[in-house]
Amino acid sequence: MEKLEQRVRRYLLARLRRRAVLDLYETAATAGLLERGVADTGTLARSWIVSTKARQFLTGARDYDRKIIGRMMGSSRGNREGDSQDHPGSARNSDDGASPYDWSTPAPPCQQPKPKPGRRTRRLPVGSAISFNYVAELLKEHLPPSSPMHVAVALLIARAVGTSLRRLSAFTGVVRSRTPFVLIKAPVARFEASVGMMLEEGLLLPFSVILEDVAREGSLSGRFRDNRPSKQQMRLHTLAGSSLIKRDDRTIRRLLRTAMTDAAQPILVADETPTALTPVIVETADLVVECDGFDRSMVADLLSLCIGVPSDVALNFMKMKAFDPQSLSIDDLLLAVRPGRSAEEVLTLLSMLIDRCSVAESDGKDTEDAGEGRGRSGGGKSRAKSAEKEKAGGSTGVEVILPEPPIPEAVLVDTDSPPLTTAKGAPITVETLCGYGAAQAWTRDLKADLELWREGALTWPEMSTKLLLSGPPGTGKTTFARALCNTLQVPLLVTSVANWLEPGFLGDVLQRMSAAFTQASKHAPAILFIDEIDNIGSRANAGSRQHDDYWVSLINRLLELLDGATKTEGVVIVGATNLPEKIDPALLRSGRLETHVRIPLPDVETLTGILTHHLGNDLPGVLASAPANRARLRPPAARNTNPQQLLKNSENRKASKGKGAAL
Repeated sequence: MEKLEQRVRRYLLARLRRRAVLDLYETAATAGLLERGVADTGTLARSWIVSTKARQFLTGARDYDRKIIGRMMGSSRGNREGDSQDHPGSARNSDDGASPYDWSTPAPPCQQPKPKPGRRTRRLPVGSAISFNYVAELLKEHLPPSSPMHVAVALLIARAVGTSLRRLSAFTGVVRSRTPFVLIKAPVARFEASVGMMLEEGLLLPFSVILEDVAREGSLSGRFRDNRPSKQQMRLHTLAGSSLIKRDDRTIRRLLRTAMTDAAQPILVADETPTALTPVIVETADLVVECDGFDRSMVADLLSLCIGVPSDVALNFMKMKAFDPQSLSIDDLLLAVRPGRSAEEVLTLLSMLIDRCSVAESDGKDTEDAGEGRGRSGGGKSRAKSAEKEKAGGSTGVEVILPEPPIPEAVLVDTDSPPLTTAKGAPITVETLCGYGAAQAWTRDLKADLELWREGALTWPEMSTKLLLSGPPGTGKTTFARALCNTLQVPLLVTSVANWLEPGFLGDVLQRMSAAFTQASKHAPAILFIDEIDNIGSRANAGSRQHDDYWVSLINRLLELLDGATKTEGVVIVGATNLPEKIDPALLRSGRLETHVRIPLPDVETLTGILTHHLGNDLPGVLASAPANRARLRPPAARNTNPQQLLKNSENRKASKGKGAAL
């Protein structure tokens, strides 16, 4: 009786081959060999017929037609590269010694001798007699090798189902329900993204799906889908195990609750981490299937399916080389398993890649992000190294500014100077600024609350610690942040949305955003100043621009960071923008950047205060140096404003000038 693992494996591999054949037919249609058929109902169906163009060239002579099809498909080889067996009549087995890259026009088939009277002969199918099955048989010689990524995921899933369940009904009973909650775990690097890509392409299920990440970190596949809706695609909630290990149980429960109540959709958790996930996931899932990663028999099967190496030959090489596939990643397989390579060459390359990765991890040079570790080894070291980089501020894009020590009052204020005059060299504080209005009142309240918080008399959520400053360029928004640093005597961490977007890739951008808040928490109490916060965009125009998923993920991550009480404990958040109307309204709601202060252009009184501050103790000397008779700032008013009189005076002046010129 066939085992469950073998049944699942046979089903998944059949799906891969079916997709490869359909893709081959698409290529043949592009080359002009096939045409899409039309069903009787008038709707387009996935059926094919031989094109009129192909009927003009194909004769029914197999060897001749093989060369014609090879030319039209862009290849003169009649079989796949790397196959262990050659097709009869292919270029490899042809006796004429012709090169497989001979692009000359093949000779037409020999004329059939005329049949003798009274003898019946078998005629070759020519012209309209060329059938689709005949062309399809020749086309299948051009099937490309199977993708190592696709085969690896299929084998891992089959192993996980086969080792976790005894009966197929236990699996089908769950997945056929309306909203199944399934966890599939394989501690192999890039397993999560590979599963996501194959789901989007319809290689694992009988249909393609649209992936919606529950944690709002972007698609599980790492790719951006087309925003155009498709009625034929099913939506699937997904979670990555590498994302869950960075979150607490409370956050995970909230994410799952939101996913289960917003829409009745299945939830799939793909996990490639070496450790077990939280019981909030493992114990509540409807179905949990897992495997231990790659072993030798699985690698041997993969080599047999992808490059035609017999399994027993591959196993013998692995035994001789003492090959350990436990740390293999899917990336390694894509690099090493290539058409035309022998088992020895592939295994040598795989061993080299594993050794190189081990050396990089031991030296602390692994630069892969979280969730892309090396299976069972190196994940903890990689995360520790990332933490060291964040501590040093090397990869977060955050500038740390320490407050300047305050100057004693006796030195700060000159009693002989006018009010508001400060000594030169004194640190700038909010109290000495002019034109900030409500922002100064907010600072005074925050300074008093901060003292109470340090004494334990006030909790952080009870304080107003988030502020949005908006105004035209040059109104001193960044200056306010530096002054706030000196007033509160806490560190200032400066970043910007442009700095977050610098890496480009969504995962790196989200990681940099989280790292900025994490670094600010390490310096708590501290101020996190986010410049150009309007660049984060708004979800109001979702669907009208390219890559909306990218920008929506950024907004959702910022909302999550602003909402997280544990992530913002001890962190004062100040955002600055020139265009507040472009900010997503959700960022301005209660508990987020709810305090909004608009800074206008300075008026005369504000300009006077600014000049007074910058002149400092030099102000009395500047005032004393002013000339006694001040020049008029405006021209004197006209003595006679009568238009007729002004015109007459002008004509008299012109006449006087004319007389002088005549004399």
